Amino acid sequence: MGRIIDRYVFRELLSPFTMGVGVFTFFLVIDRIYHLTELVITKGVPFFLVLALLGFTLPSFLALTLPMALLVAVLIVGGRLAADTEVTAFKASGVSPLRLLRPFLAAGLVVTLISGALSIWIAPMGNRMFQRQLFKILQSRAATGLKERIFSASFGQFTIYVQDISPSQVALKGLLVSDERDPALSRVIVAKEGRLLTDEEQGRITLRFIDGQISEADVDGRRARFTDFSLYDMNLPLESPLSNASQREKPERDLPLTELGPQARDLAAQGQLVSPYYVEFHKRFALPVAAIVFVLVGFPLGIRSQARGGGGRGLALAVSLGIVVSYYMVFTTLEGMSLRGRVPPWLGIWLPDAIFLVAGLLLIAATTVGMPTGWVHRLWHLRDVFRARIPAWRIPWRRSEE
Repeated sequence: MGRIIDRYVFRELLSPFTMGVGVFTFFLVIDRIYHLTELVITKGVPFFLVLALLGFTLPSFLALTLPMALLVAVLIVGGRLAADTEVTAFKASGVSPLRLLRPFLAAGLVVTLISGALSIWIAPMGNRMFQRQLFKILQSRAATGLKERIFSASFGQFTIYVQDISPSQVALKGLLVSDERDPALSRVIVAKEGRLLTDEEQGRITLRFIDGQISEADVDGRRARFTDFSLYDMNLPLESPLSNASQREKPERDLPLTELGPQARDLAAQGQLVSPYYVEFHKRFALPVAAIVFVLVGFPLGIRSQARGGGGRGLALAVSLGIVVSYYMVFTTLEGMSLRGRVPPWLGIWLPDAIFLVAGLLLIAATTVGMPTGWVHRLWHLRDVFRARIPAWRIPWRRSEE
């Protein structure tokens, strides 16, 4: 009978879990989809390249949405079992709620393993592939943005004119560039030859001038300066809503797990901040474990809420959002404290899991074996005594009640 119960619960979990994954993932990636669509419509990037970019970002989002979707599924299935009196029927058949919890925990373990694989290995690899693919797209746009005998304004505040371009799009002849970054200064660069160089590791495209002159003059014409050079490099701006993402601001997200520790030690030897690397290390394990924590919290809430008068899937969704928002508020607060060095990274990252784990175990104990509730009545009694002894003007909310 045990295997029948397990298969039954797994089948019930599958549909709401799949729905939750789709809904939560869509809401997380909708902003990214907007920017990717902009690349197709306004920048002319081929659709299949943009679709590949979206595929590279999905693992990092799925690592977050899988535990969230499981929580919704647990609340929906647990609530339905209670509303249809199946929990009562199981109890009458000798199946305790703890035994009924087992397939939910098994599902949580499976989701934890999948989320862990995504968080630890697949998502960092996807982030690196995303940056490489995006750089290739921007590199292609930079090369095609240069046209022979045409003033090109495709590079932000630079206007570039090229007399001749080699078939490889690398060698250039007869360059003229107007640098308009400083509105108070007129700056023009001319050169006999040039090269379009790319540095994929640094995500940088450089326009190299060979044998030329820089002319600088104030807009009022009072001062002017001419500088001859044999070699001069200018980095071209890579304009994209996605090009300034995590690689520069949070490079630890792209590193493999095995490189986080050595990188942190190297930076520590240079006297730089290393807490983000240790925070990232613990996050890759702590966030997947949230799937099991959510099961322990969601299962007792699901079977208790519907047993007391249900609200169906709407109630399950509302409760799940409350739990998820509470968890991630605590998580982000402690993560920020860890990044600033106020608490150790391991403590700040694992403490939310520990808090919700204890809450889940208490809820399960109250649901399955019962817990004394006298302390709750004493707590409300103390509240009434406190409100009776404190003047009303000190308690703003009492005025509205009166």
